[in-house]
Amino acid sequence: MAAVRQKFGRGVAWMAMGNWTEQAVNFAVFVALARILDSAAFGLMAMASVVIVLAEFLVRETLTEHLIADDAPGDEDFNAVFWALAVLGTVLTAVILALARPIAEAYGEALVAPLIVWMVPSILMTALTAVPVAVLRRELAFRSLSLRAIMGVIGGGLVGLGMAFAGYGVWALVGQRVVQVLVNALVAWIAMPWRPGLRTSRLHLHRVLRIGSQAMLLRASELAITQVPTVVLGRVLGPVATGYYTVAWRLIETASFLIVTPLRMASQPAFAALRREGQGGHAQLLTDISRLASFLAFPAFAGLAALAKPMLLLVFGPGWSPSTLPLMVLAASGAYYCVEKVQLSFGLAMGRAGAFAALGWASVAALFLVCEVAVRWGTPAVAAGFVGTLLVFWPFRVAILSRLSGASVPVLFRPHVLPLLGAVPMALLVVPIPDALWDTFPGARPVVVILIGVLAGVALYAVYTLLLMRPRLRLLLSLFSHPAK
Repeated sequence: MAAVRQKFGRGVAWMAMGNWTEQAVNFAVFVALARILDSAAFGLMAMASVVIVLAEFLVRETLTEHLIADDAPGDEDFNAVFWALAVLGTVLTAVILALARPIAEAYGEALVAPLIVWMVPSILMTALTAVPVAVLRRELAFRSLSLRAIMGVIGGGLVGLGMAFAGYGVWALVGQRVVQVLVNALVAWIAMPWRPGLRTSRLHLHRVLRIGSQAMLLRASELAITQVPTVVLGRVLGPVATGYYTVAWRLIETASFLIVTPLRMASQPAFAALRREGQGGHAQLLTDISRLASFLAFPAFAGLAALAKPMLLLVFGPGWSPSTLPLMVLAASGAYYCVEKVQLSFGLAMGRAGAFAALGWASVAALFLVCEVAVRWGTPAVAAGFVGTLLVFWPFRVAILSRLSGASVPVLFRPHVLPLLGAVPMALLVVPIPDALWDTFPGARPVVVILIGVLAGVALYAVYTLLLMRPRLRLLLSLFSHPAK
């Protein structure tokens, strides 16, 4: 168990370095593009990419979860997963190409169809790369995964910015995305010496599909619930309103990716390794990671909500001020996702994703109904409906996790109480700071306002941590006590 936890710590360190670098580059490119392009471009891209992103999710971390959770997968298992994904990726590509025009007609935006057509190759590229990435994850080779991600965002960013400056409009976003996926695929195959073969059997294919179908349904529900607001807004209010929501959600998505992805990516193979060793410890690791997730995420998103106005003003400019209220509301969903992703990783590592998938699709159906009602009051109401739906279904997710881990529901909720009690008052004290500064100093720059607000929030939460959460701080530092190799 000690060896696994040490590898987990090194994995978190590598994934943190890689993800933070990746997101820094990605976010810088996104900000630059947002200053060149208008909200309609981002709205059209969001509308067109819904089906593409969903298809990519279906082939990225679905059937390959069997390779991470299995005790000793052989060549037959790897080959079965690869060829099953190749067929699935081909079928999804054909289906989406056939549906491109009907989807555009449903939105009432003809440009959506060609956007879909030019993005669709990323589905097959993702499918053919999923097995090499899974092998790297199983072997805890997070250094290679981190370098792969960084190279992808740099390649895609250069293409996207070049096309934007050349006046290609929304097509710059398409170019950025396709090139990023292509670079990721090439680097993954270079880093992984494994190559597919034809040796497999019907039994192996059946096993892969049986286990992978649960992960596929779960991943699809994860993505679908985040895309429902975009679909409803695009259909009812058009690309401009969708663009404002997309920018707000992009900030939430970026922040949550930075916080939880290192923990999520490193924890799933660590959970699986502990289960394979048969010595226990996976439940304790789940508790420790949950304590870290809420310790980091709750104050981060509370602070983002409190400083939403100057943040949007600094990053995107005054033209994006309608995104302020949606961003403040969606901040709660960012904190939620940082906790939920760790819980889902545990379920996948245990090979028991079916219950989570069923609950996920129930929440998708509920959210669709909520958004259909809320959209008449605009983008902030849709954001509120999204957050409310997540929170209503959360206790049911924790109940499923309790059955899988053997820990009681109160034990699973308890790690989040202290961070919540510290983050909410901190945010309430920081909220009036921007307006107070601008009332006193009307010419104050947004960066100065943000800096003062962040310093105030960090100081308040640091004092609270030293008084009541020192063990969590020690736990966080212990992850990085072993140098990355």
